[in-house]
Amino acid sequence: MAIASLAASAAVSLVGSIARSLTSSSRPAASSAGRVEDSAVTTISQAARDRLAAEASGAKATYDTMQGSQALDIDAYFTPDPSRPLLSLPLLAPTRNNIDALSRHVSAAMPELLARYGIPQAPASIAYDTNGQMQLPADYPYAAQFRGAMAENPVLARQMSTINALSSQMNGMEKAMSFDAEYRAAKTPAELAAVITKYRSLLDGNLPPAAIALHFDNQGRLSVTADNQALAA
Repeated sequence: MAIASLAASAAVSLVGSIARSLTSSSRPAASSAGRVEDSAVTTISQAARDRLAAEASGAKATYDTMQGSQALDIDAYFTPDPSRPLLSLPLLAPTRNNIDALSRHVSAAMPELLARYGIPQAPASIAYDTNGQMQLPADYPYAAQFRGAMAENPVLARQMSTINALSSQMNGMEKAMSFDAEYRAAKTPAELAAVITKYRSLLDGNLPPAAIALHFDNQGRLSVTADNQALAA
């Protein structure tokens, strides 16, 4: 079975998604628009805003890259620099550590952004369509202001879209790894056939991407779901 090719394909797709995220504020790797929370807004208290803003003071965190673990100033990483060749950047890997680290960073930055733009409530969920466009709940009353804030803060927008991209990639790779484990564990032709049948859509390349959604709770914490299941927090 072409497990290696599946992993390679995911890695190539990840490279493309990161490259696009560094040159566009809203072009993550393709993923479904996702299902959004019924509640369109999440109120963040002033105390939570102050606490999370304080946490943002530590700019560097350790990220998993294609060149090993590195301490990165993630704001600088996502700030385009014409003097820096794009391919010289250490590409972020689709790991839970990276998703968690980026989620913590966005959690710390979001309350300050909302306060700066006078937006009293964060959207309860954010998803991205197959063109990489941000999707907000239909009844979120501050959608225009929030979109404007994102447009004026492309670094944060790129970080959020990259969380979506990495989450989609990690979810797909975990499915491939599950197939590999079950295939290796199969002992009889019947068991092998059952595993192949179970993962037929994955092997044929017809498995739809998971519906990834970014959620903000009332403390300003960002968490991620894939098909409504918790992925990272």
